[in-house]
Amino acid sequence: MPEEAAPGIYRIEVPLPQNPLKMLNAYLVRGERRHLLVDTGFNRRECKEALFGALDALGVRPGAFDLFITHMHADHCGLAADLAAAPGTVVYAGKVDGESINRLLDGAAFRRFLLRDMARHGCDAGLLKELETKHPGIQYGPSGKVAFTAVGEGDTLVYGASTLRVLLVPGHTPGHMVLFDAQRGILIAGDLILGDITPNISRRPEMPDSLGAYLDSLDKVEKLNAALTLPGHRSLVRDTAKRIGELRAHHARRLAEVRSILEGRTATAAEVAPEMTWSIRGTAWAEFPAPQKWFAINEALAHLDHLAVLGIVVREEAGDLTRFRLSGKAGASGSASFLSP
Repeated sequence: MPEEAAPGIYRIEVPLPQNPLKMLNAYLVRGERRHLLVDTGFNRRECKEALFGALDALGVRPGAFDLFITHMHADHCGLAADLAAAPGTVVYAGKVDGESINRLLDGAAFRRFLLRDMARHGCDAGLLKELETKHPGIQYGPSGKVAFTAVGEGDTLVYGASTLRVLLVPGHTPGHMVLFDAQRGILIAGDLILGDITPNISRRPEMPDSLGAYLDSLDKVEKLNAALTLPGHRSLVRDTAKRIGELRAHHARRLAEVRSILEGRTATAAEVAPEMTWSIRGTAWAEFPAPQKWFAINEALAHLDHLAVLGIVVREEAGDLTRFRLSGKAGASGSASFLSP
């Protein structure tokens, strides 16, 4: 049964089968005549049955609610096209990620992106070929393009007792959006802040420093002084300031680890990633599923990019590969000073 996470806001746990995230938190914000559903789960039968069953238990039928998509990942938007088919449904998303969701439905374009961009960072052809069918964005994205209604920084959505301000918080994705109820101090955070795990921060061509953008977004939401954060996965966050501090510390350790891996060598992101610490316990790198290798290499690259922005790492283009080495800049350590230039 859905859980009332806050008065008038219900958490719906949507299973994510064979995925390390295990489940998605969708949220139904009750209104007077219409409601708002935040995020959906993958476009697969198990997710649809769980989501529709929970909505039915709440007495909410398709067509009686609008939809807000926090960001472009398939576990958050996979059922958007199905839900948008109900007459009268408005589907809100940020302009950047909304356009990306529709663009990724062109599988050929996505394959070109994978091959062109990530081959430079050491991803072998076998991994890229496997991702053409096993990447969750390809497997479980929306069934068709969605006519999104674009929302931006400072826009307001009102549903029942919830007046929700839209905030742009790039980093996890280029156009990640969150909703903040200032009157009640409630942040619907998507994957910006997670309580039990750390959000994956991946490099993207349109974000030259995605980790830097993510850390800036944490600074931005910290100023809201949210009393309760409703994350996209796992348990609710009741001490938002503490969790933000933990996330900053995590990335400081990550940056120090990447720096240590580069001591005395030059390496691609695909060479750095296997030596980093990952939470898939007891599993050797060779046994990682292809999508997890993809996310790990992208996270390594996001940290390498940030170190390059800080001047601690130098990026070198050698033929068809991009490699990284330490610059020799003094003062590089695992301290919090890593977190900003």
